[in-house]
Amino acid sequence: MTRPTIAVTMWRRSTPTFIYDDTLLHTLVDDYAVALDRAGAVMLLVGPLRSDDVNAVLDRVDGLVVTGGGDFDPAGYGAPNTHSVEIEPTADERDVALVLGAQRRKIPVLGICRGLQAINIALGGSLKQEVNGDSEDHPTLADSADARNAHRHTVLFADGCRMATIYGPSERKVNSLHHQAADRIGAGIRVVGTTADANVEAIESTDSDWPVMAVQWHPEMMDDPAEDRLFEAFVADAVSYRNRRRETD
Repeated sequence: MTRPTIAVTMWRRSTPTFIYDDTLLHTLVDDYAVALDRAGAVMLLVGPLRSDDVNAVLDRVDGLVVTGGGDFDPAGYGAPNTHSVEIEPTADERDVALVLGAQRRKIPVLGICRGLQAINIALGGSLKQEVNGDSEDHPTLADSADARNAHRHTVLFADGCRMATIYGPSERKVNSLHHQAADRIGAGIRVVGTTADANVEAIESTDSDWPVMAVQWHPEMMDDPAEDRLFEAFVADAVSYRNRRRETD
């Protein structure tokens, strides 16, 4: 059977290469590709995208993964900039347009880190611009990459939510590579995972016809079979969407 095609957003950044000291690249951490391939999907990578070209992408895919990256421009959710950095307005516009386009079509969506924030903002929500430094769950990010990657905190899942079904227990330890979190929650989604310090770590759609899951951690980086189940559940949603679309074509 043909594997479902998943649109996956990339992040634009400047980095040294053999061509130039400062090369503008559209990037995606390889862990996303590994996780989606292992779950049985084919990727369609999405770089900068005009809003009026969103349909051309969504016409071709069975699911959407909105990945990590820099911070959203707070002006997009009606707030002054207090702690937001690495802002890329074109990425903000693309991600919001993709989420809203997926909502219209009922295309399954998986949000990871910034992706959770994109879904929330697209649906009318807002962000806390800085959560680190306030608690043991969200300490100030370490200077060492190894220390940042090693830090874990506990996420508590809401009773009866889909995430709890996927992961099994009512709580789990996850990595913590973000400094912002959802604040006001957008329309049509609900919080299903929080930390002990009450920061949002997971959301799901309240629309049974539109499968949406999003997490604030990076499951693709955790090398944990439980995280594989999240990608497998999302890819199963994409297969179901593809089959329904074929029935109506």
